[in-house]
Amino acid sequence: MASIGDAKKTIGLILEDISVDYSKEIIHSVRTAMAGKRDMRLVVLAGIHDEEKNRQDGNYWYKTVHNSVYHLEEMLNLDGLILTLPNICGVSGDDVIDARYSRFAKVPKVFVSTDVADATTVRYDNEQGLREAIDYLVNVKGITKLCMLGGRDDNGDAQERKRVFIECLKRSKLPYTEDMYERTDMSIESRAAAERLVDRNPDAQAIFCVNDQVAVPLYDVLKERGIMPGKDVQVFGYDNTKFAGTMIPPLASIGADGATLGQKAVELLLRKMEGREVESVVLPTRLYGRESLEYEMYEYTTMEMLQVDTAFIYRMFDDCFYRYSSEIHDNDEVNLRRLFFEFISRMLRSMVSSSMTMEEFTELKRLIHIFFENGAMKYTDPAKLVRSIERLQNSMNRSQKSVNANYMSNRCFSYMKDRAILAMSEEINGIGENLKKGRERLQDFFVRCMAFEGIGEVDEETVIRNCDRVGLPNIAVFLFEKPVDYRDGEPIEFPSVIRMMCSVRDGEIRVLAPQRRLCPVSSILERTELPKCESFAVIPIFYGCRIYGLLLSQMNEETADRGNIVADQIGRTLRVNEV
Repeated sequence: MASIGDAKKTIGLILEDISVDYSKEIIHSVRTAMAGKRDMRLVVLAGIHDEEKNRQDGNYWYKTVHNSVYHLEEMLNLDGLILTLPNICGVSGDDVIDARYSRFAKVPKVFVSTDVADATTVRYDNEQGLREAIDYLVNVKGITKLCMLGGRDDNGDAQERKRVFIECLKRSKLPYTEDMYERTDMSIESRAAAERLVDRNPDAQAIFCVNDQVAVPLYDVLKERGIMPGKDVQVFGYDNTKFAGTMIPPLASIGADGATLGQKAVELLLRKMEGREVESVVLPTRLYGRESLEYEMYEYTTMEMLQVDTAFIYRMFDDCFYRYSSEIHDNDEVNLRRLFFEFISRMLRSMVSSSMTMEEFTELKRLIHIFFENGAMKYTDPAKLVRSIERLQNSMNRSQKSVNANYMSNRCFSYMKDRAILAMSEEINGIGENLKKGRERLQDFFVRCMAFEGIGEVDEETVIRNCDRVGLPNIAVFLFEKPVDYRDGEPIEFPSVIRMMCSVRDGEIRVLAPQRRLCPVSSILERTELPKCESFAVIPIFYGCRIYGLLLSQMNEETADRGNIVADQIGRTLRVNEV
């Protein structure tokens, strides 16, 4: 008999393409907003957008079968919903709140970046940041030819951004034709669209990308033609994902100026779940300049620096470490904002007085070391931070008669840059090492689940007993008693019951006895055997059109990057060894 734990409120997050950076940003901000709420948990149901609908294409079938995961929204006992796409299994956003769909109508909902009539929505102000960017390009940079890589016709934000783009050009008395615009599916697979736009507009001076993802193929196309983003053509995107800061060169992007979409969606949803009235919210946006489009929100004035102005130092922190304010921090964490003020203010005072003792230098190095050891770099873009440090250092040196008088202070600035570069290097090495270990463990899973002559048959139980080797440390595997065959055009029907086969907690596997496995699908999130996590992603386990069950994995960066791959390999292994 299944072990069911104490009931918690369950928030469902419905989105597309769990591995893309926009989805990662939404998931992260929702998880952050829910952190510490012990009476709540998050479950992520992520499908894959299919643009072509070509039944002769294997990708179409893969995406269609994978999207059966959306059917679980009706089966799980969800107490609230955050939806970032305009439909669920063919049900439009407007229909979701219609009384005809009683199951949906009873669940409090907040829609993110979608157009749904009479619903609670959280959206970016698509005009504010875009207008800021175009005004700067036209009035400061003197740009006269701007083009746009746009988005899908069914995406309200994409169409709104196109409208604002055209209006901004007209207001600046610049020409616009449809040749200056190219539609994309808003994914990283938009190379052909980028090629068409660039080929039609070889004289383009700036290109606006509807999101950060489509800037990736655009970069490739530009570089192949000998055009360097940021030098030969200005490029900027939208959403200001963490990924934008890692591109080469780093991508300027429009993003939230304050609270994130996910944070605000959670705030509104919790109020709705309490029975309170809420109104839709439009979040302000701004342009975050990077090397693809150099832009600074403000100048570091000499007067502010010489006066060691408190507001100036905190403003510098907020500009450089712009992600810090959108995170929830434990009381026992180092307050990085206050620590930054402490050592920067002391460094500036030393430069103003042209004196720094060795004891002061040693103490400042210690504070800087603590700052970066406590994860400061995850809140910023490396290039932006280094550039800000250099601007501050150079401005202060120009204000002094002798650079040699500030030798020790300059050593502190150099140490800051060295620590920033080292911290990023360690993070990159750590990511690479984790990927390597994940591949090695997944390969070990394959080997152990292969039927070699003389060793014996590999059955379902063998596969389950080796699920601790798939490379994800906190998972649970649920299998239907009989696989569900998907038939195109027919509504998917999952059985009402499922078997919990095993749970992996911190890498340690527990295989459940057969008599303890069966439970309702609606109760899978309440099993006491689950890993102790506050959030899960639910991923279908299937091969071809045969759906075997569900993988529940702790929702984190690893699952976003590799969860679908792991579920696919479990499904493939089950199919290969199926009698």
